[in-house]
Amino acid sequence: MKSKTALVQDYWDKHSDLFGDYYKNPTWFDRTFRKAIFLRAIIAIDVCKQLPNPSVLDIGSGPGMNSVAFVKKGGASRLTGVDLAPNMIDLARRHAASENIGDRCEFIEGDFMQRDFEPGGFDLAVALGVFDYIGEPQAFLNKMRRVAKKALVASWPENGLRMLLRKMRYACPVYSYTEPQIRELHQKAGMENVELIKIPGGWVSKATPI
Repeated sequence: MKSKTALVQDYWDKHSDLFGDYYKNPTWFDRTFRKAIFLRAIIAIDVCKQLPNPSVLDIGSGPGMNSVAFVKKGGASRLTGVDLAPNMIDLARRHAASENIGDRCEFIEGDFMQRDFEPGGFDLAVALGVFDYIGEPQAFLNKMRRVAKKALVASWPENGLRMLLRKMRYACPVYSYTEPQIRELHQKAGMENVELIKIPGGWVSKATPI
């Protein structure tokens, strides 16, 4: 029987091209019913822009659309993306190269929780569309806090009809959160100045490590 991590890896490896199209060639349906994907990216890019030439860790970097935006729009001096799915990593590397910033981007295939990252090795750590698939969010957020010295941004899905449909449709586990749960997770991880921004289907958190 496959682990939860392996199920997530398999799902996104099979759907890498489809997910990439949400960003590259969004349809009217995508812009209307998947608006949260674009809003959470805008928030994260804005945080990136507020930091001077930041180094960024993009966890669950997917096809690299957000990763490239952190460099080209957010002013990131160095971008490291990590993703479970090999096809996503391939898409991200090709996208960064096509935007002529391949020399400023590194994409690593693997599990963020299994990789050794230097404590405080990045100015900003971002996890967009990631906690949807994390069965142990506290440990994951704790590690994000350790590797980021200036700021963290993450998205958090709420329970509702869309989450119900995802649980029925996806071949991997998905998780939802409440606002009190999100605040408690940040508090236990040692965060200050936590701001939760409501977006369709959930929240985006902006936080500063103590």
